Amino acid sequence: MVTPRHLLLVLLFFSALLRADILKENFITFDFNGTTPKVLVDFESDNLEKFIMIDSNKNGILSWKELYAKQKEIEGFVLKHIDIAVDGKACALRIRDFKVYRRVHQSYIKLALSLDCSLPKEAVTLKYDLFFDVDKDQKAFVKLSKGNVKPVIMSSRKVTVSLTLQNPSLWQAFKEFLVEGIWHIWIGFDHILFLLMLLIPSVYTALGIPREKFTEVLKEILKITTAFTLAHSITLALSVSEIITINVTFIEVAIALSVLFTALNNIFYFSKEKTWIIAFAFGLIHGFGFANVLHELIDKKSDFIGMLLGFNLGVEIGQLAIVLALLPLLFVLRNTSFYRYFIMIGFSATTAIIALIWAIERSFNFSILP
Repeated sequence: MVTPRHLLLVLLFFSALLRADILKENFITFDFNGTTPKVLVDFESDNLEKFIMIDSNKNGILSWKELYAKQKEIEGFVLKHIDIAVDGKACALRIRDFKVYRRVHQSYIKLALSLDCSLPKEAVTLKYDLFFDVDKDQKAFVKLSKGNVKPVIMSSRKVTVSLTLQNPSLWQAFKEFLVEGIWHIWIGFDHILFLLMLLIPSVYTALGIPREKFTEVLKEILKITTAFTLAHSITLALSVSEIITINVTFIEVAIALSVLFTALNNIFYFSKEKTWIIAFAFGLIHGFGFANVLHELIDKKSDFIGMLLGFNLGVEIGQLAIVLALLPLLFVLRNTSFYRYFIMIGFSATTAIIALIWAIERSFNFSILP
């Protein structure tokens, strides 16, 4: 029997997702278009509190006022975690500008640095390990503004990279972003919850009757995942190539609302038939969400085909892994009251609450929970 205690445990477990970062990546952009090299470093501010006493009022939230008050300490801390060499010569770094800004509903810091080196002729070497030791999920995307140099991805497993001014192969870009696509779907809790909200009713017919054959469930899942894949692939390509551009905040709010709708649909059955249509419609929105991370890496002059194909295929592989892992279990449990009340109603209700909080946070640029 499902009790209020069971539902409370589910709510507490999934409340951890409320802290899910929309964009957890850091961005490092080299600018070699002027007379001297410059670099921009963008990073989320949350982890700074682990090293610098910033939260003066102890409310669990780092305000812009508190961040600006600790500007010199933050700048000194960042400089200890970044080293740059141009054509084998170490460069002294000088901070030109410090800015706090919003990226969806998170506070980010942008540091503008000047290098005392001349413009590169062959290669740039970067060592960067900001927060990698305390947050293994941190990624840093590095790109050069000169030429068609493919961006590279840094992590706790790769803290030093050498960027040549030659354009790497299509295959190299494809492999690197294939892995990133898989990882992105696995840490994209909003995308995962949307997928789960589509999966859990697939073991029932439109009348709410458990499907008798596993092949029937597979057929339904195939329609749903194909529609979702086709839709987000279309808008991912259109958005990355800048044929269509939509406000990032609008997309993130829309993604949260798509999760909310599908969760409530599992409880109240707004749409009982043709779930694949819902998957396609909201898949168009999620495609723009997937594109947000690539927008920071790709400019119009870059040959981004390898990255686009690799990232999109990586998303599909990550999505397929989730489906293959859960579908047999869902099919086995479909006839139980546990599934109907604890999964269909309890889990969907919890997801609806999470999605609603996400939508509010992303709409008004603040955090409900510290």
